[in-house]
Amino acid sequence: MLGTTFFGNFDLASLAIWLFWGFFALLIYYLQTENMREGYPLETEDGLPAANQGPFPVPRPKTFRLPHGKGDVTVPSAANEAAHRRTGLALARTAVSEGFPHAPTGNAMADGVGPASWTPRRDEPELDGHGHNKIVPMALAEGFTVSAGRDPRGLPVQAADLEVVGRISDMWVDAPEQLVRYLEVDLNSGGKRLVPMTMVKIWPDRVRINAIASDSFEGIPQTRSASEVTKLEEDKISGYVAGGLMYDAAKRKRGF
Repeated sequence: MLGTTFFGNFDLASLAIWLFWGFFALLIYYLQTENMREGYPLETEDGLPAANQGPFPVPRPKTFRLPHGKGDVTVPSAANEAAHRRTGLALARTAVSEGFPHAPTGNAMADGVGPASWTPRRDEPELDGHGHNKIVPMALAEGFTVSAGRDPRGLPVQAADLEVVGRISDMWVDAPEQLVRYLEVDLNSGGKRLVPMTMVKIWPDRVRINAIASDSFEGIPQTRSASEVTKLEEDKISGYVAGGLMYDAAKRKRGF
């Protein structure tokens, strides 16, 4: 019979398990090298090549075609890494060895460092699967209404120091996800700023933004357009407001 005489005493079970382990090792190697398409070769905190690059080599460059006519991206590539690297940051070392935090040397929120840091993403709106802007003001979004909870539009905005800095004028929604991403604030000074929805608390009579004090609202990065926000602007806004939890902590007051 074929099953008993062709292979003789050869252990098919042993062959199967070793083929599995070989396949699994190759899979780990492939996934790890694909994971190294951005952020490699490794660098020290000063931007110099790191002495220990790890056991896996950097993969060959691969070009990805972006949807909706946004061009191509080749990774890994020096040009791509340079486009996503910030230099000349207002930070100073706190220790000689690597791995220790750096201390801000200026206005950390304005400089975008530490908890207020941001990354240089593309300065263009994020698009949905149909090529439309994902995040839009509710005033321009057809078919959107507040179906539950308190509509914050028109409510005063109270900062971390309990000062009222303006009123909510609109909500910016993620249309495909049907979520509110930002609240638009009309400041007392006449300007407009966006604040991430996750950083606010809506009360029946006011909107409380406990992250930043009243004198920091003017510093929130502005959007170029009144009807769209770019990925770069989103990162800067979110970094600035979230960074206030640490850098504006001394101005914060307790209140209800």
